[in-house]
Amino acid sequence: MPARFLDTTLLTQPAVAEPQPKSDAPCCRLLVAKPGGRAVWSLGSQYILKNRGYYPGSELEVQNTDFAAEHIQGPVANIITHWMEDNRFFVIQERIEGEPLEDALPKLTQDDIARIGGQVREYLAQLKKITSPQMQMLDGRPVIDRRLFRPIPDSASEACTVCNSQAELAANMARAIRHRIDDELTLAKLMARMPNALPFTFTHSDVHEGNIMVKNGNFVGLVDWELAGFYPCWWEFVNSCEIISDYLHASALERDALEWFRVYHAVRDRSGGEETAQMLDKYLNG
Repeated sequence: MPARFLDTTLLTQPAVAEPQPKSDAPCCRLLVAKPGGRAVWSLGSQYILKNRGYYPGSELEVQNTDFAAEHIQGPVANIITHWMEDNRFFVIQERIEGEPLEDALPKLTQDDIARIGGQVREYLAQLKKITSPQMQMLDGRPVIDRRLFRPIPDSASEACTVCNSQAELAANMARAIRHRIDDELTLAKLMARMPNALPFTFTHSDVHEGNIMVKNGNFVGLVDWELAGFYPCWWEFVNSCEIISDYLHASALERDALEWFRVYHAVRDRSGGEETAQMLDKYLNG
């Protein structure tokens, strides 16, 4: 099961994993190939190599991982080294024992999944204690998760900004749908329904089955802190995969935020049409 809201802006090429010989001996082998030319390789049994195209902010994964390791009780895979070469970004990192939840699912019982969900909830609860007056990345740039702030086509001059308030967040998010809603009153009503995002909270922002590591039916850690930063207090729940979000004991505000973001996401990312219009009208007036 993929992430609840997919980031389709980087899907430039299909993910195709090359066939690998099966062996229990430590070796270097391709673990996964991801959309956009990303790949993860094992380096023996203790380390992994991650390789992706470089973009401004690629180094944030290192800063985010170090920050998480300092503030969280529980495994965080330390980064050994990183570098850029030929417009590619490379990271060598410790390997967390276990396997991704997506690979383990066929072997897990419903009780296992419930237990893992509860363990993820306790892990994420530690992040909720870390807040900021600004919605931003650790280095001070605007948040980079495009599922929240989707780039506006042909609008480089209207890039999203660091947000200092609920009103600034609403203004940033409204930019991405203004061209899809002709009626300014309807746009204003939708943005006014956005649940309170304060305090901005340190968030992993990519909690899905591929990043949740498990072993023997238990949660053992989260990987890929690339997108982590200070986001709306409800974003971790809204953006988490459904199989785990059922066990996160969402607050009423978080449930309201998911309902709101489903409508916002449909307006922003779908091609429009009667179904989306009806969905919007039912949400605002139903």
